Amino acid sequence: MKNMILIPRTTYIYRVRHRIMEGDCQYDHGPRPVTAGPFLAGRYPVTNAQYYQFIQESSYIPEDSSNYLLHWEDGKYLPGEENHPVVYVSQKDAAAYAAFYGCRLPLDYEWQLIAAGSRKNPYPWGNSFKASLCNFEGEKTTPVNAYPDGASVYGCEDLCGNTWEWTGDLIDDGMHLFTFLRGGCCYKAPHFWHAEGGAHPNDYHLKFPLLNEGLNRNKTIGFRCIREVSS
Repeated sequence: MKNMILIPRTTYIYRVRHRIMEGDCQYDHGPRPVTAGPFLAGRYPVTNAQYYQFIQESSYIPEDSSNYLLHWEDGKYLPGEENHPVVYVSQKDAAAYAAFYGCRLPLDYEWQLIAAGSRKNPYPWGNSFKASLCNFEGEKTTPVNAYPDGASVYGCEDLCGNTWEWTGDLIDDGMHLFTFLRGGCCYKAPHFWHAEGGAHPNDYHLKFPLLNEGLNRNKTIGFRCIREVSS
């Protein structure tokens, strides 16, 4: 795993906003103190080329392949999209990739630290939204390194817009199984949609019900990895 950045051990007050559609979500959204790190975080989300290499090296095949890598053709990403974030992968697919390389998906509060830093910046790059620093509208993803000036205080990029990112949380509230998505995506539907698009601030997460694998895979969700290190 290349391009990983050390995130130091940090204790901060975790507080996150969530959508009203979450209803009776039993998750503790804070404020509460949390300690995260140290760990290595991917500078970028995992790309199509990296995921293709993973398949070649691991021979990974999901048990349920519904919508798996739907944007690829003949088992490979489209020319020119090797450095775009891989999508149409479920949380399980993402976790399998991470585990193969000795990594895992970041938990919700760990992702927030990667993006906001101990200063709790509202956006990865600072205090206010800047349209020039992320891919926040349209229907096409951009390369993961297309907006270097939009990096977080730690140097991690593409944390806002482009694609939502899976977290490693797996929560059962007694009614359904769900996780959280982070960062927002480029696609904004012209009407109300279950997973609204656009860029979102660092203290915002989207509750995502985990259904069947076909529904868990879509063109607006990618992921990045983290790796444990000794403190």
